[in-house]
Amino acid sequence: MLSTRKSVFNALRATAILAAAALVTACAPQQGRLSGAGVAVDVNQPVRVALLVPLGSGDMGRENIARSIVNGAELAKSSLTNANIDLAIYPTGGSTGGGATAAQQAVAEGAKIIIGPLFSTATSGAQPVADAAGLTILSMSNNTAVAGGNVYILGNTFENTADRLVRYGQSRGLSNYGVVYPNGLEGDTARNAVAQAVNGRGANLVASQGYDLSVAGIQAAAPSIAASMRGNGAQAIILTDGPTGGLGFIAEGLRGGGLDAASSLFLGMQRWNSSAEAMAQPALQGGVFAAADPGLVAGFEGRYQNAYGSAPHELASLGFDAVAAVGAMIANARADGGSPFSQASIAQPAGFAGASGPFRFNPNGTNQRTLAIIEVRGGTSAVIERAATGFGGVGN
Repeated sequence: MLSTRKSVFNALRATAILAAAALVTACAPQQGRLSGAGVAVDVNQPVRVALLVPLGSGDMGRENIARSIVNGAELAKSSLTNANIDLAIYPTGGSTGGGATAAQQAVAEGAKIIIGPLFSTATSGAQPVADAAGLTILSMSNNTAVAGGNVYILGNTFENTADRLVRYGQSRGLSNYGVVYPNGLEGDTARNAVAQAVNGRGANLVASQGYDLSVAGIQAAAPSIAASMRGNGAQAIILTDGPTGGLGFIAEGLRGGGLDAASSLFLGMQRWNSSAEAMAQPALQGGVFAAADPGLVAGFEGRYQNAYGSAPHELASLGFDAVAAVGAMIANARADGGSPFSQASIAQPAGFAGASGPFRFNPNGTNQRTLAIIEVRGGTSAVIERAATGFGGVGN
């Protein structure tokens, strides 16, 4: 029963809310003054690259994430060819003011591009400072609200994941979609991304229902949500919640409310396999979620483990990706001329090779990442559709 796991749910919920607040809350960026030609850079000399991470906050969780990101960045730097990077680390504390202060120091010390910050709040603080200096920011946030102007984001977005799920559903002949989400900023953001993806792909969003993120809230809402999905003919139901939130509880409630797996496929916006408990949940068997290719993820984790003697935080790959992209831009500029950080160089259609697969920046500052489709089978995960190896003809 749902109520027997209430204490576990409350502990996980607190963690999820902290992460959501850090990664989703922000104000929109100001109009950038960045020149399309990019800042002048001598690519035959070491290029100063600033890495802004949430060190100095006093929060051990953030400190560990920051150190893992720095390690990921250093790992990428060690494998660069035809590019020489002078990587400098600046603490932000994860705050708006900390982002501004770190960016000011980075500019004063000659940075030619800024990687980070991680959190959208700190990114909002760094953005006007970098903009005034004509510098690009490769933020590690996943919040599209801070993208644009001189800010490009690296984090996998709800929009990218939702589009991948809808594309998969359509390949299965599914045209009617429902979305179920926890009430609040993160849930609303994910719901809007699903609506955008469904409409953009010419499918039908037939039902959209939220719930309060608590055991009581899910128990109260699940029967009516199930009835709405069933009554409106939802063939595929996108669950935006994750294993550290209410995923298992809402899935159980919906199946218990009469949504059987034969007629209503569950599609996941978050990595269900980050939790063994979620993977064992009977209500999620047969459901699928979109995530980075597990083989590539394992390869990166193995390299990190060999280099540092411990497993990386999942966000460490963002540090790797950013430095790998900057290195590729510098190498290209050495071969072809021009600024490595022009808008055309950053948003090149072919993209870059990342720790967990190809990614590219869009001209509007958002990104695309290739994702696999993974099915839950008997408590384990199985890749049923591999991630694309590039962007040729792929709307991923």
